[in-house]
Amino acid sequence: MKIKWFGSQIVLNKVEHSLLTGNDFLKRKLALAKEALALDTLLIWPDRDKKNLELTQKICSDFQIKTYLWYPLLADIALFKIRPEEAVETFEGQRGYGKHGRWPQLGQGEEDFLFLCPNNEQALDKIFQHFENQLKIDDYDGVFLDRIRFPSPGNGLESLYTCFCPWCQRKFSDYYQEDLNRYRPLVKDFFQQLRVVELSDLAYYRSLSDILRPGHLQRFFDFRAQSIFQLTRRFAEEAKKRNKTVGLDLFAPSLSSLVAQDYRELATISDWLKPMVYCHTASPAGLPLEYGCLLQGLLAFNPGLNEKQLISEASRIVKAELPCSLSALLKEGVPEDIIIQEAERLKDFNLTENENRKIYIGLEAVQAGELAHIDGPVLKKYLSAVSETDLDGILLSWNLLKIPDQNLRVVGDLL
Repeated sequence: MKIKWFGSQIVLNKVEHSLLTGNDFLKRKLALAKEALALDTLLIWPDRDKKNLELTQKICSDFQIKTYLWYPLLADIALFKIRPEEAVETFEGQRGYGKHGRWPQLGQGEEDFLFLCPNNEQALDKIFQHFENQLKIDDYDGVFLDRIRFPSPGNGLESLYTCFCPWCQRKFSDYYQEDLNRYRPLVKDFFQQLRVVELSDLAYYRSLSDILRPGHLQRFFDFRAQSIFQLTRRFAEEAKKRNKTVGLDLFAPSLSSLVAQDYRELATISDWLKPMVYCHTASPAGLPLEYGCLLQGLLAFNPGLNEKQLISEASRIVKAELPCSLSALLKEGVPEDIIIQEAERLKDFNLTENENRKIYIGLEAVQAGELAHIDGPVLKKYLSAVSETDLDGILLSWNLLKIPDQNLRVVGDLL
């Protein structure tokens, strides 16, 4: 089995310096990753404490590993606490999270996944200045832009139909010479329709995303995608001006339209894309959580639907046999060969404008309590599935500090 490229990610935020230096922990970890995987790139989520960053970059330089600034734009931004009034606004005038299908643990961990409106120029100007300063003072080979999206099903189904804030109203009017508020009752009516949907109504859908994207709201969805694209382009172009390579963190292709990520457009402003195809992660971006929250949201709106039958219909749509209950879906995850289906969707996107742009699939390799527990058998299935695609490489995610040494060795041995 031959994989052309390997990268990984590391979260330095709130990590004690002594943990990294004790017994040369970080040096040994990176030495193993270099030896086992020929690790090419490490994406770094930095901390206020520069000591951790300086240590990590020094070790990477010694091992000839490229380093990227891992920078979230719209949620959990370093040094910026999003105020409730800055969060995205639902069609009902609520800020931040939705209700139906929302992940119960949302906002209780280290990251709150509270999303800033991508059209809030006042807040984003401050974030952009911070981003510029980071690129000026720290020596990175590239930039990895994360949280470039609207909320996902894990934030509650209502949050999928944001944003209606004054910033968005002004920009929507500029784009289309139309009042954005006209779409509030249209979204509300759509949610009323969900209350009477039947399983037979789902027979013609090709993806779970399609269920929640009615055609009469297409202009609203286009506006959301343009909002994300324009924001991402601003930051990507600044990185390019400084001769930095640009990578983007994206939802799995089957769900990307729900969070307003247009692969075709985003590919034109980046050097590589990372689709997150996390099959065993029970947290945002993980397929078990996002599928589960989407289906739970439908059941919450429409108690007349049968959970087991709905999951069976969902299995048909995603072309993979899902566990027979929502609780089992979170616990067991989705079949690893769904990677092949997601790779086929990438082909459907026809990402040909930038011929040198690469696709590095994001696969979780961590052991992080109940959120994800990845072991050797899962990694073997992952690599077997990837070998049947033409993907350009793998990003072992999402935090090297939580990837066991044995997992790195398993992947290296399989190669």
